[in-house]
Amino acid sequence: MRLTLKTINDELKRLGINERLESGDGYFYFWSGEANNWLPRTVKVPAVNSLTLEQWVDEYKKLKKVNAEMLHGKAGASKRDSKARPAPLPKRRKP
Repeated sequence: MRLTLKTINDELKRLGINERLESGDGYFYFWSGEANNWLPRTVKVPAVNSLTLEQWVDEYKKLKKVNAEMLHGKAGASKRDSKARPAPLPKRRKP
């Protein structure tokens, strides 16, 4: 069976994934849904048949994970920064 973008997008939809795969010039990219806000969202392969259907689904999952980790990393950095600041001194009571 010849693999097409339609086949891949139908499989993504069947799996409950709202993002879609599209082709660029020498690469493919996920778009729509969450992928519109992803930083890395491309797969650099020359043809859709360069990967199997299962590999395309795995690429989607990898990119989703990378983007989630990037977002989590930013949130984690700000938490670390706030912990690095010393706590305010307690107010002194009058004798």
